[in-house]
This record gives sequence, C-alpha cells and structure tokens, in this order.
Amino acid sequence: MPQEARASTRPAIVGIGASAGGVRALQAFFEALPADTGAAFVVIVHLDPQSRSDLSSILATRTRMPVAQVEASAKLRANHVYVIPPDRRLQISDHEISASEFDEPRGQRAPIDLFFRSLARQHGDGFAVILTGAGSDGAIGVAAVKEAGGIILVQEPSEAEYPSMPRSAIGTGIADFVLPVRELAARLVELVHNKENLSTVEAGHFDEEVLRRILVHLRVRTGHDFARYKRSTIVRRITRRMQVTRSENLSEYYIFLRDNAEEAQALLGDLLISVTTFFRDSETFEALKAKVLPYLFRGREPGSTIRVWVPGCATGEEAYTIAMLLIEEATRHDHRPVLQVFGSDLDARALAIAREGRYPAAIEADVSEERLRRFFSREGDHYRVRRELRDIVLFASHSLLKDPPFSRVDLISCRNLLIYLDRELQQQACSTFHYALNPEGYLLLGSSETADNPPGLFVNIERKSRIYQSTVRLGDKPRLLPRLLGGLGTHEPGLQTARPLSPGAALNEAALHRKALEKVAPPSALVDDAHRVVHLSENAGRYIRPSAGPLSGNLVDLVRPELRFELSSALNRVFEQRQPTLTLPILLRFDGSPHRVHLQVKPVEEVEAAKPRGALVLFIEGEAVHELPASSADDQHATDETVRRLTEELQLTQSRMRTTREESEAANEELRAANEELQSINEEYRSTSEELETSKEELQSINEELQTVNSELKLKLDVVSRAHSDLQNLMAATEIGTLFLDPGLRIKRFTEQVTELFRITPSDEGRVVTDFAHRLEYDDLVKDSQAVLAHLAPIRREVRSRDRRWYEVRLRPYRTIDDKIDGVVITFVDVTERRQVEHALRESEQKLQSVKRLVELSHDPIFIWDFDGGVVEWNRGSEELYGYSREEAFGKKKEQLLGTIVPGASFHSLKEQLLRDRKWAGVLKQRTKDGRELTIESRIVLETIEGRRMALESTRDITERNHWENRQKLLLGELTHRVKNTLAVVQAIAHQSLRNSGSNKDFIERFEGRLSALAASHGLLVASDWKGADLGALARNQLEPYVLDDKERLHIGGEAVILPADLATPFGLVLHELATNAVKHGSLSRPDGKVEVSWTVKSGNGERRLIVLWRETGSPPGKIRGARGLGSALIESGIPNAMVNREFGPDGLVCTIELPLPEAEEDGAMRRS
Repeated sequence: MPQEARASTRPAIVGIGASAGGVRALQAFFEALPADTGAAFVVIVHLDPQSRSDLSSILATRTRMPVAQVEASAKLRANHVYVIPPDRRLQISDHEISASEFDEPRGQRAPIDLFFRSLARQHGDGFAVILTGAGSDGAIGVAAVKEAGGIILVQEPSEAEYPSMPRSAIGTGIADFVLPVRELAARLVELVHNKENLSTVEAGHFDEEVLRRILVHLRVRTGHDFARYKRSTIVRRITRRMQVTRSENLSEYYIFLRDNAEEAQALLGDLLISVTTFFRDSETFEALKAKVLPYLFRGREPGSTIRVWVPGCATGEEAYTIAMLLIEEATRHDHRPVLQVFGSDLDARALAIAREGRYPAAIEADVSEERLRRFFSREGDHYRVRRELRDIVLFASHSLLKDPPFSRVDLISCRNLLIYLDRELQQQACSTFHYALNPEGYLLLGSSETADNPPGLFVNIERKSRIYQSTVRLGDKPRLLPRLLGGLGTHEPGLQTARPLSPGAALNEAALHRKALEKVAPPSALVDDAHRVVHLSENAGRYIRPSAGPLSGNLVDLVRPELRFELSSALNRVFEQRQPTLTLPILLRFDGSPHRVHLQVKPVEEVEAAKPRGALVLFIEGEAVHELPASSADDQHATDETVRRLTEELQLTQSRMRTTREESEAANEELRAANEELQSINEEYRSTSEELETSKEELQSINEELQTVNSELKLKLDVVSRAHSDLQNLMAATEIGTLFLDPGLRIKRFTEQVTELFRITPSDEGRVVTDFAHRLEYDDLVKDSQAVLAHLAPIRREVRSRDRRWYEVRLRPYRTIDDKIDGVVITFVDVTERRQVEHALRESEQKLQSVKRLVELSHDPIFIWDFDGGVVEWNRGSEELYGYSREEAFGKKKEQLLGTIVPGASFHSLKEQLLRDRKWAGVLKQRTKDGRELTIESRIVLETIEGRRMALESTRDITERNHWENRQKLLLGELTHRVKNTLAVVQAIAHQSLRNSGSNKDFIERFEGRLSALAASHGLLVASDWKGADLGALARNQLEPYVLDDKERLHIGGEAVILPADLATPFGLVLHELATNAVKHGSLSRPDGKVEVSWTVKSGNGERRLIVLWRETGSPPGKIRGARGLGSALIESGIPNAMVNREFGPDGLVCTIELPLPEAEEDGAMRRS
C-alpha cells in the first residue's frame, strides 16, 4: 500500500505538549515540518478557560497543513493539526479526537498528561513531544506512551523559554531524544518514515538467529536473560529501539548493539518497562481496599506485622499506593499492627526514583487532594512522600525469577509483569508467590493475568480485579531459575570472559599475615558505630543465622538468636563507655552438643586511616558441655550448681531489665513531651502549608494560562503593529487625504494630505469637524456625513477648492472587524490633472476627428499597402501626386504600381529592414501614371492590423526641393561672405562716426549694440567650438538689440534646441532679415508693435522636425507686403532643407519655417527658454 493510502487510513499520531512560552516554540516547530509527513498532530497547551484562543489561527500562518481547533469531536487525518480548545481536555477514541469538560478543578488539571495517557491506551506506537513550559505536566503521560511502545521527544531545556516541563520529562529517564525545536521536527519526520519501514519486523518477518544473538548479547552485557520472555513483547521493544537508532533491519540493529556498549542498557531499560502510576486502575484498588485489607487486619495482635511484597515495583508508585491504603485501614482499628511494604525490581534507575520518593506535580490527576495533603509535601513542581509513608516502604534490587523470595508475606501485588513471561516462567513465578505468601495470603495480578497455572495454588476471590487467595499447602518450595551465567548453554560468539586472577596474586604480605591470624584466632567480626558488619573472619560462619525477610547489615540481626540480646547489650556498653566487655557464658548447640560461648567486645578507635570508629567482636568458644547421666552420685551438686548459675543469670537479667526499663521510661517521657510539641507545631505547619500549597497551585496554574495568553497577545500585538505600519505606509504611498470621524463627527485620525484642506493638527483629534474651516467649495460635508451614517450608503462628489484644484470626495461608513458602524471615512483625491486630461482628451478627440477628415482630404500622399499583398488604402494626395485613382491602385503591388527603386539598394532589402526595425525612412525613385520619375521622401511604419502586416507610408515629392538645395548652398556661401563684409563695414562706420561725432552719445551706444548683436551668431558658434548654437540664445542675440528700450515687445520661447553649425549661421541671417523687415515695415516700426518667436520639435516616422513660428502683431496698415528682393529670397531659401511659408494677416506677418533636425539632436536636454 502506498504511504499516502496508509496515512489516510491510520496515520501516526503525534501529541505535542507545551505551556508557558509554548506559542513561539510551536511556531518554530511547525515551520520546520513539511506538510506531507503522513502524521496527525494534536497540540495540547495550558489555556485560560475564560478567554478565546487564537492559537489555531497563529499556527496556521506557520504551516501549509490545515489547522483546526477541536470543538466537539473530529476524525484524525494525516497531515492535519488539531488544537485543544479553552477549558476542555482532549482524548482519543479509536481514530477520533474529542473534547470534554475537565473533572478536576482549575489548578489541578493536567491536560497534557491526560491526552498522552489516552494516546498510550489507543495508539501505543504514537509520538509524545514535550516543549517549553512551567510545571511538570506531561511527565507522567510520556511514561505511559513509553510503556505502550511510543517515542518520546523533548525540547532542549537550555533552548526552552521555560525549561521546567522539559526537565521534568527528562527526569523520568525515558526521553529518547532531547534536541532543539527545529531538530526535533526533523527527527520526528525521520522517525515517522522509519516506522513505516519497520512494520515488517513487527509483523514477525525477521531472522530468528539474529534475534537469538541479540538476546544472548543482552544477557552477557547486562546479566539478564530475556530468552523466555514473550516473543511479541521482545520484538516490539527491539523495533522501538530500531526506530531510535535508525536501523533499517534486525541485522543492522544487532551490529549497532554490538558496537555500542550503552545500547545494551538502553534496550534493557525498554524491556524492563519501569513505568507505573499511583492508583493505576482505581477500581482494582477499591476492590483491594474493600475485600482484602479488612481481613489482613482482622484478629491481629498488637505488635504483629503485616507484610506486603510488590515485585516489579518500577519507580515505586504502586508500593506507595498500597502503603497509603494500609495506613488508612490501620486508622480504622484500635490496635495498629506494624506495617511493612517491600518493593523490588531489577531496574536500579527506577529503584533510585522510588527511594527518593519525589514525583511530578502531575500526580494530582491520580491522587486525591486529601491523600496529597496527608502523604505528600509539595516541593516546587514536585511532590515528595512524607516520612510516615516512606518509613514503611523498603525497596530492594531483586529478581523474581532468580533470587530467593521474601517470606511470610500477607499480600503480593504483581500487576502486569506476568504478561511479559512465557508459560513456563509464569508457572515458576506463581509457585514463588505461593511459597512467599502466608497460608491464605492474597495475590493481586494485572487485568490480563491469571494465577491458575499451575493449578491448585490459588483460588480467585475477585475475578474482575484479579485478586487471588493462596491455598494452604505448607512446605512448598519454589523452583528458582539458575543463576544467569552459571549453567547457560550458550554464549555470544566473539565475547570472551576474562579469567580471574588467582587469590594469591592479589594479596600482599600484610594480607597473608591477616589471613593466617584469622585461622588461629577466635572467630570475630568487625562492626562500625551503627553495628553494621565491616568484616567477618573466615570461621565466624557458624555464629551467623540471619532473620527472615530482607537481608540486614546489622550484626545483631545476623547472629544466632541466642546471642542477640547479649551482643546488643555488649555493643551498647562498649560504644557508650569506651571500655571492653566480656559477657557471661551463653549456651549454644553445635553438632548436637551444647557449647559455652563468651562474647568479648573491644572498641577500635581507628580501623584504617579513613574509616570511622568501630568495635571488634570475638566469639570465644569453650569446650562442649557433657551431659551427665541422671544416676550420677553428684546429681544434687550439679543441680545446686545449675540453680545457682541460673539464679545469677536471672538476677543479672532482671537488673538489666530494670535499668533498661527505667532508661526507656525516661526516654519515652521526654519523647512524649517532645512529640506533643512537634505534633502541635506540625499541625500548625501542615495547615499553613496546605493553604499555601493550594494558593500556590492555583496561582501557578493561572500563571501558566496567563503566560500562554500573553504569548498569544504578543503575537497579536506584533500582527497589529505590522498591520498598522503597513496601513501607515499605504496611506502615505497613496498620497490620498483621508479623514476618520466617529459617529459624533469628531476627528479620530487623519493623514497629512488632509492638512492641506483643513486647518487641523494632531492635537485636534477628538474635536468636532465642524469646528474647523476648510478650503473646499463644499457646504454639504456635514450633511453628507450624517446621511452616510443614517443610510450606510457611500456618497461621491467632485468639488473644487479655493485655489482652483478639483477633488473627488468619497464618504463611506467606517465598519469594524465585527461589522459594527463606528463613524465615517472621508477621502479626498486630487483629480485636477485627471480633469485637465479629460478636458484635453475631449479636445484631442475633436481634433482627431478633424485630422481624420483632413487626412482624407489631405494633398500629402498617404497610402497603406499589404506587406504580403497589394495596396489597401489610397488617399486623395496619392491620387494627385501619382495620377492613379483609388480604384486603379487598389490591390496592386506597390513596387509594381509605382516602379519603386531604392537608391543604392533593393526593394527586397527595404522590406527586410522594415521587418527588422518596424520602420523605414529614406529617399525613393517612383514613377507617376504619366511616366514621370519623381524623387520621393518616404516614411514607412509596419503595423499588425487584425493579424495582417500593413505598411503605412507617407511620401513627399522632393524633386524640386533637391533642385533648389544646390542653389541654396551657393547662395548661402555668397551671403555669408557678404554679411561678414557688411558687418565689418558697418562696424567700421559706427566706430568712425563715434570718433567724429561726439554730440549724440546715446544714439551711438544703441547703434553699436545693435551691430554687435548681428555678429552674435558667429560668437555663439565660436564659443561652442563650432559644435552648435542654442536656438533660444541665437534668437535673443539677434532680436533683443531691436527692443532694448522695451523688451516686453519681444517674446521668445520654445524647447531647448541646439542648431548645428551649418544651420546656425543661415538661421541667424534669416532671423536678422525678419527683424530688419519688422523694424522697417512691420510691427517693430510702431511703439505698440510686438514680435513673438516660438518653436516646437515634433517626432514621428523615425525623425524629428523643427517648426519655428514668427508672428507679428500691431503692424502699421497700408504697407506694401508683397515686394520681393534679396531679403525675401534669403528668408525663403536661405536655410537648407527648410520649408518656409509667409502669410500677411491683418495684424502683420506670420512666417512658418519647418526643417528636419539631425539625429544627434535627440540627446539634447529639454528645457524652456
């Protein structure tokens, strides 16, 4: 089945728990995740139950996966994200996730733990991820996921904003990966994909020999043999380790296990499954409390002991659970027996946690508030077992299948351990339980376990809760497994056992001396000041006989019962008085005969350099006491001797008892008084502590929720800040005046452009808009604003300001995000240019229509020909020039109709250039209908019209112009020479007049200035190194000398144009000639006459043309306008390639000069003269 199909039917489920600071961590986590992992993600965080959460929308911005908040229930789908809602907890049932109300009050909720437990029950192969957060929520839940076969991933505490939750999860010792958030995401993707690859191993498709090698290697490395554990459990746990170690198959994992020593311990940890909780399956413990514990206490004598054994206790929760129930039951009885609970396990790490008795605060979900107050004390994010409970529970490293069991036990609780063993080991374990239990003792098993094999050992008294009672079969002994490395028939290839050193090689001379002394000296024992055995001599074994139950290191508990009282008294005297002591003889039986033994105890100040002080106990054994026959003659004497000795011993014993009793009574009285004071103080402390703890728990819970809310609010604030910045920049970029008014027409906000229309400042916000004057011719502003508020319909106006600018005013209702009307938004858009453009456009359209009509009527030849065909348009100008009518030209190829010749090239090359450049300009030779050959100036533009390539060609007959151009060149040279000579002569005359006539100084100055202006055109060329002359400067230099007295009579204006040297001189002569005529005969001959010189540059058809307009106004009437002479000839033909048109109107002369500009002129800057 493809991965997508599998993912859609049964996706891997990833539970993610976070608290304070979790929003940012979740954002980083989902940013690093691809959108096609094939897994379903469930996010559990601590939320404020009274506030709406935006976490789903926040996460949706960081992933392409759909993100939804679970409202009631939802089916889990691959590549989807599900988020917890406020004041709800999430649980999984099959492949649906549902939200339900909490059973616990606020402050005692553990939503992460609850979900992880649900995940473990429904999908044991899920993934649990713990991110930043305060408290310890999730620490118990990850244990449940791990027990069910899932993978645990935890954020690196140093990266977490609040490291408490990650540290609590790591503290359980079961985290598989501890990494930064982004690396967690990458590893998770890898694990999900690897899980798919390992499905064949879980299905049983693997090499049995490789599995055997793994188990042998594990046995050799750890000392624990799992060969007879259930195969499915072994494979499932190994597969989980394969996921973690990225092993593709079982052989690859075996190589990894062999090459990495620490992996054996990791696999052992998985196989031992050291996971449990308080009151696990609470119904079972309720049944135990109701149907077993009362019978354990019934008929107990004061001082008797109730012994309970919890094999496989893991981290101790179950042992403490039973101890709590025992203490609670004991309070219901008048005489409280001694309570003793033994917890045993193979996992040293789990036992260390059990002995410490410190658990995450998440146990609040399993332990009632009353029991928490009585049996636990709060330490930050953890609870610690109180001494009352801790003192009755003992933990020991013990193998149920290898080590001798605890004996004389009243109750054994071994839940969910037998299910991992094969049938033979289950039988052996049940036999061991039967041996360890007192007659009619009780056995508590897990919900899937039974004690029916072997039959006859137990009877089921509570089938649902799996409570059994031992049958009376005294003398049964359990069958114990052989020691791990002794008698095992196989060993792992490649592993060799080191040979031990010989004893003699490890001993030096001093050690040999000590061993020799031990053999000849009396049996002895060296103890420390707590009476714990430090060393036993080799021959002291006959005096040792330990008590039943856990093995103690106290020598008094280890020696034979007959010696215990004397030894205890002697040791106390030695340590109190610092003097040696020798006891009276004590009668012991060895080998069937009585012996007298004295105990000599000597203080030892220093055993070795760094050892504490202790005592040496010598067992001094006398000869055997021979029992005389009853018929002996000394019977009476022996009897008297015996009575005397017994009397002395009795007196000594009574004396010791009196002393001990007096000391005990005094000590008890002191202890009683101290205990009463401590109880009073303890009650006050407990009451205060409970109140503080309750307040602290509530505050901590509220604080975590506030942290999450604060994170969301910070993100919202960032979003709002960015949106505000975007809005500010948008409003500034649009350069649109915007005014925000509230429902009372008070100013809320405005943009800078509004200040150009209203006299307002930022301090005016909150004032009514009617308080301010504006520059608009708009008296209905307030009326329109009120209408928008009343009818919610936008209004649009175009109004004019007092400075003649036009604005489009738009009024719209201000709607909030939740669709409430909260005022009016007024925008002012400057449409002055638009209106001007519209006005100009209307005029242009009118002109265009006129131009179209003129083109049709134009005498300029304009026609269109199909690039691949014939002529399609032929205007009147073409008819007049070429002689062909429209009907005669239509459809014929242009080059054939007109006999087109391209000088220096071919018509084919012209078409190629036209295709390449889309335009062409140049000179053609073409024939008319009557056979005349014309020189034509042609401009062609290639356009695509309705999918056809059309050439638009305008032509001009320049045959006659070419003829006159030659004449112009000759005339221009002659005129230039003449002007230079004339200027020189005139200037000489002016200077001579100046020298000879000094009476009219003003006239001479003016006259000399005018003559100097005539030479200015040459001066401009010289100044530019003959590169060209500015047309505006040339015109001013030529004309201003004539209007020095009133420059308002002359107006010169136009675009910046640089005339090349070959045009500047003739152009200056033409302007001079026009000015001279105006002074003599035209407008400048009268005081109110004026001259306007203007020019424009037009571009089109690939060239630029200069058009100069000379317009006179105020000319005297009646002057002869039509005379021609050298001046007129110079004006009309003095400029090469120019077309000159002179017209005499009512106000005076209008002269138009049009000439082409060279291409180099295109780079010139444009400016107003």
